[in-house]
Amino acid sequence: MPRSQRDEAPVLYLLHGVWPEGRLRDDAPASARYGQIFAQRLKRVIAERGLNPLKIEKTIGVNRRTVERTLRGAVLPDFGAIARLEDGLQVGLWPCRHCGPADHTEAN
Repeated sequence: MPRSQRDEAPVLYLLHGVWPEGRLRDDAPASARYGQIFAQRLKRVIAERGLNPLKIEKTIGVNRRTVERTLRGAVLPDFGAIARLEDGLQVGLWPCRHCGPADHTEAN
């Protein structure tokens, strides 16, 4: 998926720590911040439910490599993958701009 405004992969904006929990640089674009929150939420749901990328691929239909690369911060998932993950997992993963994180998702 082409990146808007020539944004780099979200993990490249990491200032310190380990993705996705680490701290982003102050100049990180919104795409990196949203990608980090998405990856944190997805990682938490996967751990809580005993899932892995292959199980997600088989049950939800999102390619395991997409899941792995998203969890590593290497890519931002496309809208189709986001929708399938949220529908399949029955949880909001993408940050909501106008509501607090806890208001948007059970995963938070």
